[in-house]
Amino acid sequence: MRQLIKKRDLPSVIGQTLAVILTFFTHWIVFYFIIINSFKTKGEAARLSLSWPEKWSILENYAYVFNYNNNLFLRSMWNSLKLTFVSIVLLVIVASMAGYILQRRQGLISRISHKLILAGLIVPPSVIATYWILQKLGIVGTMTGLTMVEVATMFPFSVMIYRGYVATIPRDIDEAAIIDGCTPSSLFYRIMFPMLKPITATVVILRSVVVYNDFANPLYYMAGAKNSTIQLFVYNFQSAFLTQWNILFASIVLSSIPPLIIYIVLNKQILQGVTAGAVKG
Repeated sequence: MRQLIKKRDLPSVIGQTLAVILTFFTHWIVFYFIIINSFKTKGEAARLSLSWPEKWSILENYAYVFNYNNNLFLRSMWNSLKLTFVSIVLLVIVASMAGYILQRRQGLISRISHKLILAGLIVPPSVIATYWILQKLGIVGTMTGLTMVEVATMFPFSVMIYRGYVATIPRDIDEAAIIDGCTPSSLFYRIMFPMLKPITATVVILRSVVVYNDFANPLYYMAGAKNSTIQLFVYNFQSAFLTQWNILFASIVLSSIPPLIIYIVLNKQILQGVTAGAVKG
């Protein structure tokens, strides 16, 4: 019996070992390449090699990023964090309510709304039309306009996730709350929304990374150094003719810290959300 178990375990051990080796070459070596080149001088980093620095230039590179263009890095980081926070808060509020209503109500309006939201996952947004609408509203080039664009583009995906998770929650809870005298608003915010905590964490992590790393929308709908986001800031160090690779990699490392912190804090919640939806659904 033990020999049979060992024979069965051997292929799985080999497969897991090969998977770990593969992830090393596809993921970890990339992180090493970026970090180690951010420690090099301009000439060494231009070789784009995996070798250790002949001359360490850690403080110089990272201090240059912080002091570039009158602390543009800090302003860009603040703009990205503010954009991400406000967009995710609004997205969670509207998407959770929409997902709950679409799942609980099965009327004609709900079915039509569901089809329209699904269309939002398929039809790509038009830059010209979006810019025209923002211009007519008088919010083009503002953080408010960009926030509305981010929420609108992420809304369909988030609603589908919430709708699928709400389907795993028994309707008996709604009926019991209504019998106890809960109003529709108190039913959702006091009872249902706390039960959506695992899937909310999933939405927060997945969508916050998208907003934080967004390059196209800030480039299209924002202008000026005051409105620069962290991705536009990193783009400043890349050129078709002269690229400061050591500074570029240093800025990439610094810009990657906030998403890393979010993942470390909420990784248990996102796993709970994925597994809960898979088991109950």
